[in-house]
Amino acid sequence: MSRLDRTIAVAVSASIWAGIVVVAAPGAAGLVAHVWLVVVLALALAYALDRLRRALPRRASAFDVAFASPRPTHARPASLARVEREVTLATGTAFDVHFRLRPLVTPLALGLLLRRGVDPERRPDEAKALLGPDLWELVRPDRPAPDDRTAAGIPLSAVARMVDDLERVAWS
Repeated sequence: MSRLDRTIAVAVSASIWAGIVVVAAPGAAGLVAHVWLVVVLALALAYALDRLRRALPRRASAFDVAFASPRPTHARPASLARVEREVTLATGTAFDVHFRLRPLVTPLALGLLLRRGVDPERRPDEAKALLGPDLWELVRPDRPAPDDRTAAGIPLSAVARMVDDLERVAWS
């Protein structure tokens, strides 16, 4: 049933009820006629506005556009790209391990140790036990810079173990 058919059906129904009320109470015929006219005109207006709304193109108002949430981007966060770049470089040379990867990982590891009440400079054995040997070797405070800056970096599997160690300390 189309919208026009429904509108006509409601108007006919209102007319039948108006006729019944006029027959039942003939003294109220003027009032019934006014109510019937308002109902029929309201139905006609609703139908006309519905047609108009469907005919006009849908556009968001400037207000809606101003307060709409921005569309999510699928771009990678710059910080993630930076960390990935540092890890990739660290797998290449010892220089990148010491001067790129170490400054990223050290604050994380030290923060986790201090949260547990372990100062790595005062209690290095306990810090090494918590962090694991690979991670401790990277973040230990007395770690010297590499003599041969072009020496091989660390394998990606060692980086994965260090991440696992950080997560283990963080969540345990």
